[in-house]
Amino acid sequence: MAANLGKSALADVHQEGLDQLLSELADYYPGSDHDVYSLGIPVLDSLLEVFAPKTSQDRSRRASDQDQLRDYQAAAYEEMLMQVETEDDNSHGPNVMHAQDDTGPVDALFPEPDESQKRPIPILEVSSCLSSSGKSQLLYYLTAIAILPRAYGGIPVGGHEAAVVFIDTDDRFDAERLRVVARRIMQEHMAILSSISEEQSAGLPTDCDMDALIVSSLRHVHVFRPQSSIALLATLHSLGPYLFDLSRHQSASRPLQMISIDSITAFIWQDRLRDEVARTEEIGRSREEVDSEREQKRRFCLPILYDELAKQLKQLQSQFHCAIVYTSVVSGGRPAADQDEPQSRFSTLKPALPAPWGKLPTLRLIVHRSTVRPFPPSMTPNAAAKDAPSRQSVVHQGKISAWVNEWDRDGWPRRIVEAVEASNGGSFSFFVRETGVEFSDPAD
Repeated sequence: MAANLGKSALADVHQEGLDQLLSELADYYPGSDHDVYSLGIPVLDSLLEVFAPKTSQDRSRRASDQDQLRDYQAAAYEEMLMQVETEDDNSHGPNVMHAQDDTGPVDALFPEPDESQKRPIPILEVSSCLSSSGKSQLLYYLTAIAILPRAYGGIPVGGHEAAVVFIDTDDRFDAERLRVVARRIMQEHMAILSSISEEQSAGLPTDCDMDALIVSSLRHVHVFRPQSSIALLATLHSLGPYLFDLSRHQSASRPLQMISIDSITAFIWQDRLRDEVARTEEIGRSREEVDSEREQKRRFCLPILYDELAKQLKQLQSQFHCAIVYTSVVSGGRPAADQDEPQSRFSTLKPALPAPWGKLPTLRLIVHRSTVRPFPPSMTPNAAAKDAPSRQSVVHQGKISAWVNEWDRDGWPRRIVEAVEASNGGSFSFFVRETGVEFSDPAD
């Protein structure tokens, strides 16, 4: 009987990859840092909670495994009782296991996950219809929060003490600007502490200490600069070996918080041109031959390429449990007409990339810099001079409006629509200044 049970149990064994095994082990431990994933910006985290609410772990397969184990233990227990009864008529001897006492093994092998709920790790898209709209600045802010330490000498700093992969397809990554943004975040936390307690303010780091800490944190930003979409795909494929090769970087002790791409649409026009040329060359050829060459990757095909990019990003996210944040520029979009009105009422942007990019992000945002009204053609020079200070104040304020991209809103569940409406219509603002990026209105 035991041999038959063993064969039956062995038949139910299934193979798993190392990535899947590590992912499930992380799920079994409720103390994992990923139980509640946070980007570090409260308003963004609130919106992510709307589109990807915390849910208890999917335990369907685990429950099946538990049922199989219980069945096996019950059968083994029954066989053991039969053997014991044969050997000894005294069924109350010290070697007999009572059914009511057999409660440990299942719980020990398959511990129930903590009921504290877990939020899926997000994929965030930040789009605009114009360049210089604040997308990169938002990425710098998220990167700074990720790499800064959680505390300095017991004093909270506000960081996640993690690593970031920054893929700079636009070739405009500015390390000095990132340093400025990180310094501003630390200064804000220091100012809050100094206003609360004089005792705590006495232990705050000096400017030299702060600069040294920021420079040390910047070492955990790994910048890649692919020059084409094919190079971008190759970069994504190489990230795993690179990050696991501890001789190539100094982030071995840190988790990977985020993979950011600025921007994902950098090569879309040249890719569309290549795709048009490839389709022209396919004229007059059989569909079977064309499909065969595409499958063997002997011919350029834009949908297949961007599908591969999406799949590789998802694989990296599953492997490293990191957020994916990317920017995109969507041509032909229409910004909000009035910056004082709820932005979601006036503009949406259709995804610039082919499927599955329209459904890939957890949350899709639009950002737009406050515009300066043009001078009317009939305005006199004196009137323009008088109105100039008010226009300059708009520029110096550096206000960036952001709102949820409501493209394909008709397919949203009612719960999401109502939650977005309750969250200020899914809109918020931040400010880009020479001294950094701020998420608080100076007028407050």
